[in-house]
Amino acid sequence: MRSTSRWADICALNKVKPAPLDEKTMYSLYVLATLAKSSQWCADFYDELYEEVKDRVARGIAAVPNERCRMMSDTQPPWSFLKIFRYLESFGAVSIGSLYTFALEGIWEDKPDGSWGGRSLPWEKGIEMNTRDQIVRLYADWNLSKPQWQHFFDPRLKTAMMLRIVKEWQVDGVMLHLNRGCEGLSMGIMENRQGIANAGVPIMTFEGNMGDEREFDEVRTQARVDAFMEQLGLRRQAA
Repeated sequence: MRSTSRWADICALNKVKPAPLDEKTMYSLYVLATLAKSSQWCADFYDELYEEVKDRVARGIAAVPNERCRMMSDTQPPWSFLKIFRYLESFGAVSIGSLYTFALEGIWEDKPDGSWGGRSLPWEKGIEMNTRDQIVRLYADWNLSKPQWQHFFDPRLKTAMMLRIVKEWQVDGVMLHLNRGCEGLSMGIMENRQGIANAGVPIMTFEGNMGDEREFDEVRTQARVDAFMEQLGLRRQAA
């Protein structure tokens, strides 16, 4: 519980401008909870990371120093071509994360001010865990509250969560990876695209497969990014 709540807290710090973390870096960090969220070392690491990212926020240290545009992606990336995120940086664009990065392991709740943040731990709320039955029920409830599970029921749930991220993280544009390597997270993705576009948010798609680099066209994807950046009024600042 500590690991998954704290990871959500870390992701929430990216609401700040400029963003202290970029998504390419976050891919190296969220995976620790995927592999070892029940371990004390993982929870302790995330506590330490949270303090470090808070310090970056306090000192105005940006993941992308020339941040001019904030992007959001979706689903797993094309793992063999993560440099596409570095290509975005040449336009002054930073990917602040995604529902996938935030919520595959992060556990969230609505805060008193109406914003999204890491779910409060049971013992912080005075909830007792004295019996096995209490612990199992709390842990089941904890895991079932994971946003990444909820949207499997209806793509409109995912669209609503994505639009919430757009609003709270001050996102300027959305990049959807039409990922043929994960049918689960790609299910309903075109409905998500339509819902986001209907909300007036600039959006682009690109095709790929997280597990097969042969299904990713780097040149074509860069051309689509170029066109999307032009739509957002951005020009490359560096080669």
